[in-house]
Amino acid sequence: MKSDTICAISTPIGVGGVSIIRLSGPCSKDIISRIFDKAFLLEQKPRELILGEIKFNDFCDQALCVYFPNPNSFTGEDVVEINLHGGYYLTKAVLDEILKFKDIRLAEPGEFSKRAVLNGKMDITQAEGIIDIINATSRAELRASSNIINGGLSNRVNAILDDLTNLIAEVDVAIDYPDQDIEYISHNQILQALEPIQTNITNLLKTSATGALIKNGVTVALAGVPNAGKSSLLNALLGYDRAIVTDVAGTTRDTLSESYEYNGVRFNIVDTAGIRNSDDIVERAGIERAQNTVNEADLVIQLIDATRPLDAQDININSTVNKIIVLNKIDAPNNLYKDLKYKNFDISISAINKTKIDELKQLIFDKTINNQILNEQILITNTRHKQSLEKSLEIIEQIKQALVANHSIDCLALLLRDCWLALASIIGENTDGKILDTIFSKFCLGK
Repeated sequence: MKSDTICAISTPIGVGGVSIIRLSGPCSKDIISRIFDKAFLLEQKPRELILGEIKFNDFCDQALCVYFPNPNSFTGEDVVEINLHGGYYLTKAVLDEILKFKDIRLAEPGEFSKRAVLNGKMDITQAEGIIDIINATSRAELRASSNIINGGLSNRVNAILDDLTNLIAEVDVAIDYPDQDIEYISHNQILQALEPIQTNITNLLKTSATGALIKNGVTVALAGVPNAGKSSLLNALLGYDRAIVTDVAGTTRDTLSESYEYNGVRFNIVDTAGIRNSDDIVERAGIERAQNTVNEADLVIQLIDATRPLDAQDININSTVNKIIVLNKIDAPNNLYKDLKYKNFDISISAINKTKIDELKQLIFDKTINNQILNEQILITNTRHKQSLEKSLEIIEQIKQALVANHSIDCLALLLRDCWLALASIIGENTDGKILDTIFSKFCLGK
């Protein structure tokens, strides 16, 4: 693929140990030869860092440079990376000087990775894995993104595509050579061949629910009447004091969200205003937000105050579908539930004294995460991938209906190709240019 030469800063803007400027394209080698005093060594020792000086008219800097000749580079083009001292003004000044050369321009967001895809150095799923690994906020998300970058998803999809390709080939024989003395594939054989294809796609799609939680974090809402101990529980789960805790009911007026990691998964804990009837307009606004948070959460922890009897407001919160009912303040002298076996509660704790907090964390994990799916090598964490899998399954159902209705072999061939295209879009086969632009617009300039 022929292209112009692009350039961008690949490290975060600011003061640091090292700043990196990356060039990619046919003019990269020529430009570095004009500004780097040891440029002759770069061609003699490709892919090796060379120490020298980057020189311009009024300033210079000692730098390490490396040259990656095509096609053995990230983009598949000639690539040069300049490692400078990490000063903001220095890095920008070097970039500005480089951009004065002819036939070079500032890279667009994600353009280096886009060129890598277009030059066959990776597929779209691997490029998407790069942005996911950059943005990862938990160990589980890091692992899922790493598996995608390493081609795990691509390999799974390609294996299914191979089975589909073989099936399409057999169907095409019946279309292209109808008069030959050949035993053509029957409708029943097509149905049998579709079964493992459908199973493999379904198994991939089953990971998407857990994959979405891994990527976005599990949202857990703390709900209960005022002074049930929600803010104390937030602090206990986080391991530090984040929320203000007082004995005054209604201290929390708005939602407060913080995160912790457990078993590699990020949990977003939302402390809400105590739910009760109130004439205070500010408190009512907080209560309305609390109810909305409860409705949208992946899990609700309904906190029950052990020092007061259950009332209608507790029961109202208790109607939440996906929940854990937690009895709090079990170590209080006036605990009303001391002699009970807590049959109506999932767990009993003391948030203020951090009693059974680890057990509660495990319960939250077990209630929201399918550990068997979490341990899968490949998780579907990308909405685009999920939609493509869903579309391919819809088409397979259409094929099955067409087989039952004894539709022509030509009709079946068209549907099989539609299924192939839907699945192949995951790895970028026949992907629309606008989709590519959308994907890479999420990248930073130097990536």
